[in-house]
Amino acid sequence: MIWLKGVLVAIDQLGNALAGGNPDASISARTGYFARVKETPFRPWWRLMERIIDFTFRPIDGPDHCYNAYLGDKDEEHREGSDLMRGLLGIIIILTCLPLSLLTRIYALFFRTGRA
Repeated sequence: MIWLKGVLVAIDQLGNALAGGNPDASISARTGYFARVKETPFRPWWRLMERIIDFTFRPIDGPDHCYNAYLGDKDEEHREGSDLMRGLLGIIIILTCLPLSLLTRIYALFFRTGRA
């Protein structure tokens, strides 16, 4: 399971780098930073992305997934990116979170409650 988590974190950081972010930070940490910490004219956009990501991971991480990811990565530099890069990040978030939200709920249903 440790191997799988490492691979998923690497994919997450790759997605963040492809969308103009710091390759050492996760998409969730970047989103949590700009949604809650850094004042930006795009804060409503970041808050929307935060809600999508938090909804996806709530069954396994509880509330505030993005903010907690930021707290774990707060020493990293977080880059907001251009309009194009934020748009690309939004596409990455939507395309990955839709199927992931189903998987996290199935996981929580069968494995977090001890039934299976």
